[in-house]
Amino acid sequence: MNDVGNGQRVLWMVLITSLAAPFFASLVCIGLALIRPVTEFLMPEAPMPPLGVFAIDVFAWSALPSTVAALGLTPFVLQHGSYSWLHAAVAGVLAFMAGAIIFPFTSHGALPFLAFLAGLIAIGMRKLLITGGILFETPKS
Repeated sequence: MNDVGNGQRVLWMVLITSLAAPFFASLVCIGLALIRPVTEFLMPEAPMPPLGVFAIDVFAWSALPSTVAALGLTPFVLQHGSYSWLHAAVAGVLAFMAGAIIFPFTSHGALPFLAFLAGLIAIGMRKLLITGGILFETPKS
């Protein structure tokens, strides 16, 4: 996608991030739920719904924070055609924490760990977008 403008890069980045990041968040949380005895220290007071309901809840909850993270990265893509891994991590963590403030989140002990995972998912999304040819490997100055 070297022949497209940064406006098109932003459009595809926001669309893909808004859908793929919640999917990856659901996969990560299902993985954590499957190894629940090992991760019991993270969410001891949280009741466990059926896995399908849990995955859909995570997907629905994380749709807004992932879109906010993508929109927060929009100026960097418009200006440089990409963003660094550090920008991605910060956007993921800040958007997760904004989502945790806006939406009810009962398991407060898990917030730091889940915010860290949100940053890792945002870094993974950056790599996915680079591999797909949507973003440049290094931001253009």
